[in-house]
Amino acid sequence: MSDRTQAMLLVTVQFIQIALLGGALLLLPAGQVGWARLLGIAMAVIGLIVIAIALLNHVQVNRAMVNISPEPNASLQLVEIGLYRWIRHPIYLGVLLAGFGAALAHGHWVAILIAAILVVFFTYKSIFEERWLMRVYTGYAAYRQRTGRFLPRL
Repeated sequence: MSDRTQAMLLVTVQFIQIALLGGALLLLPAGQVGWARLLGIAMAVIGLIVIAIALLNHVQVNRAMVNISPEPNASLQLVEIGLYRWIRHPIYLGVLLAGFGAALAHGHWVAILIAAILVVFFTYKSIFEERWLMRVYTGYAAYRQRTGRFLPRL
């Protein structure tokens, strides 16, 4: 399978998983109350803020929105400012925080399971994407050593 075909497949699977999580949140009975609900809401809000900041960082550097495909756009610069200074995939982090937070706030085990599967999926997608980024951006190997995938390096 070509890289482009696999990239489109990953985008399709991503949207299916997010739709499944949304469906679970809408259709399954909520089961969470108390501190877990508050923690989930906080995580979801933080996730949305992380996504917004990462998008702004990308637009600051490239004057263009991000591509939903993991295929890098060689005409754009590698973003290394803002959240990207510490995290290679802040948008994925934001999606994971928002998704897992919403699932935790909802409280049904199926929603939490779908959110956990998203973590595995975005880990795989980021590894696939990074192989491509290494070929497109000569400075990506050094950037990768300085930054964490989803969390800053300590």
